[in-house]
Amino acid sequence: MAHILFQFRLALYTITLLSVSFLAVFIGLICTLVGHRLNTNYFVARTFWHVAGPIMGWKFVVEGEEHLWNMEGTGGEGEGQASKKGRSAVMVGNHQSFVDILYLGRIFPKHAAIMAKKSIKIIPGLGWFMMLSGTVFINRSNNKSAVASMTQAGEDMKRKRISLWIFPEGTRHMSPEPDLLPFKKGAFYLAVQSGVPVVPVVCQNYQHLFDGKTRFRRGTLRIKVLPPIPTTGLTAADVPDLMNKTRDLMLATLQELSGPPTPPSQVNSPAPLLSHSDRVGTYHTSNDEAAVEAAVDAEEAEREPADYVSVQPSRKSERNSVSALEEQVANETGGKKNQRKSKRIAIAMVSDFFLPVVGGVEGHIYSLSVELMRRGYKVIVITHSHPQRTGIRYLSPGLKVYHLPYLPIASSATLPNFLLFLPYFRHIILSEQIDLIHGHGSLSSLAHEAIIHAPLMGVKSVFTDHSLFGFGDAVGVLTNKLLGGALRCVDGVICVSNTGRENTVLRAQLDPSIVSVIPNALVPDKFQPDPSRADPNYITIVVISRLVYRKGIDLLVASAPHICDLFPEVRFAVGGDGPKMVELEQMREKYQLQDRIELLGSVKPSDVRDVLTRGQIYLNNSLTEAFGISIIEAASAGLFVVATKVGGVSEILPEDMIEFARADEDDVIRALTHAIHTIKAGRHDPLEAHNRVRGMYSWSGVAERTEIVYDRAMKTPPRDTSERLKRYLALGPVYGIILCCIIAIEHYFFWFLEWYDPRDRIEIVGSDWHMRRFEQVVRDEKVPRNDPTAADIGDQ
Repeated sequence: MAHILFQFRLALYTITLLSVSFLAVFIGLICTLVGHRLNTNYFVARTFWHVAGPIMGWKFVVEGEEHLWNMEGTGGEGEGQASKKGRSAVMVGNHQSFVDILYLGRIFPKHAAIMAKKSIKIIPGLGWFMMLSGTVFINRSNNKSAVASMTQAGEDMKRKRISLWIFPEGTRHMSPEPDLLPFKKGAFYLAVQSGVPVVPVVCQNYQHLFDGKTRFRRGTLRIKVLPPIPTTGLTAADVPDLMNKTRDLMLATLQELSGPPTPPSQVNSPAPLLSHSDRVGTYHTSNDEAAVEAAVDAEEAEREPADYVSVQPSRKSERNSVSALEEQVANETGGKKNQRKSKRIAIAMVSDFFLPVVGGVEGHIYSLSVELMRRGYKVIVITHSHPQRTGIRYLSPGLKVYHLPYLPIASSATLPNFLLFLPYFRHIILSEQIDLIHGHGSLSSLAHEAIIHAPLMGVKSVFTDHSLFGFGDAVGVLTNKLLGGALRCVDGVICVSNTGRENTVLRAQLDPSIVSVIPNALVPDKFQPDPSRADPNYITIVVISRLVYRKGIDLLVASAPHICDLFPEVRFAVGGDGPKMVELEQMREKYQLQDRIELLGSVKPSDVRDVLTRGQIYLNNSLTEAFGISIIEAASAGLFVVATKVGGVSEILPEDMIEFARADEDDVIRALTHAIHTIKAGRHDPLEAHNRVRGMYSWSGVAERTEIVYDRAMKTPPRDTSERLKRYLALGPVYGIILCCIIAIEHYFFWFLEWYDPRDRIEIVGSDWHMRRFEQVVRDEKVPRNDPTAADIGDQ
């Protein structure tokens, strides 16, 4: 297995190198057209580092990097700065393997070229780019040609004020012991001839990470740039002494770097961000950050997160009764009040499923967001657009919603669009200063992609699964694969029932310890019972649902005519829309039930309670249901519930408030018959049912438990790119490799966006919204201005 992993990582590195080489041709053409041909190597090197560094998991701690950029005060022909008018020097480094290109990508300065053997010219992509970038090619087999190339290079260095990178060993040298081959004199003759200083660069021996045969591991290496060695006043006779002096300095430094590592407390942080373990590591490293920033205008440091309280999850055995679910709620929230409150973070809810479409997921996101805002959190929602809703909208009481320009293809779900979503996602996360992504819905492409992109932004991610799916059908297999890939690196998962938790753990191959159970809830005051609205001459059965197959509409089509035939006093009120509407209309026409079955179409959220209170029985025929928020809404409105016993439905209500049925026509008819007799006999009290539901479910309890999951996610150690790739690769030899390729492309595109749209150009969105201020404004608007009690009411 170790050999296979080595071959895979070696192939991945080689493919990345060749891919960037072809891209480098275009970079070289662009740099030439805009007058920056001398900086081609710099841009290509940084591009390769930003792509390959995270993929391979190699980081570097650099000391003395300012010596590569600033030659002022060294004397001779080479004085200057790389970031200004250029400077000249001969940079020499130890050469271990072709992986050296990684450390060159990290430190290669502007106004610099490289010397390479002539045979590299024939390599597609790499050779083309090197010719465009001004590389000096030498023919080692022809001494006369090599001398001529060196002479020409010296003249170009002085005329163009560029530096030249040379490997003085002349060939690769990889050894378990830190050692150097004898140096060739060419680089030092060139420096003396041109009167420019020699800048030695030493990279730590990386035999423990890459040996070319069995190992290609991730890790951190140290690089040290030694002070320039001046050549002013030296002649050709001094070249051997200069060469030996340089080699001795580099060998001593190599042995120092490759010895036992210095304790972390004694090593300077490679960058401001890396000194904090709770951030994702950056791949910009320097020991003297101030000097490097002055020379190359380095990227500004990102803001740092606050410390968060760690709340360990309690492991619960799975139960099937509602009393057990209530006990679990109490256990997870009982000690919360006595703990120190964590800093209020900024949260982005991401899902394809959100208002104005009505549904359980949509209502859950809105209600949870409002409750979190009430508790002091900043919350925004990211979803797709609707025909009448695009751009940014605000929902009461101030919830900000981004409607991105994507249209759903079916059932409010959009097509996956990894790269197209990333620019919008990055801009929103940076401008809103989001700390945590909370995705919702197994079928939501936006939620999946947000969780995959989150590590790039250094933010944490949590996912809530509201659905149950099978394992044998084509839809289930595809959905489970996509879900497993999206949640491979998630920091926390929430399920709405114990059944849902078991289903999600198996489908997504998750560690059960990161999966919590938090049931749905409702606002009981919005679902007050009103028995007077129901027609006493009839028993009305209410159905509010998406009219799709998995909601069991076929069972409704089959059972409704039989119920109408058995009970002349029964009517149906069906709210919702979907592809199954046609079959309902056909059934109604076939059995001449236009006066018995009313099809209401789409129901606005504000009208749900009015529709529910028209009836006495609520029917839920779902074929799969993780929780069923509509069931507790109906129970709160005072309706007796009939539901198919699937998924987590059996955990929702006590048995005397609900009648269960199997998912077949005959048993649904039996259950409805029992419910009708219960209503006729007066054994169901709507007001009592409402009060019982009020005591079982509240959004404040859901938000309090969700805070625990957020705290735990914020304390999760960050995963670097190589660890993420390992996790994706574990998903299988086909799907895992596909995901690794997607992540590689994603990283490159992300760095392109970092260059094209720099963070310092993104305007930060201010936020001075407060729930109490909003409630005060509402109270002031409700109270007449001439009301003498207005001041007293406002003060309460």
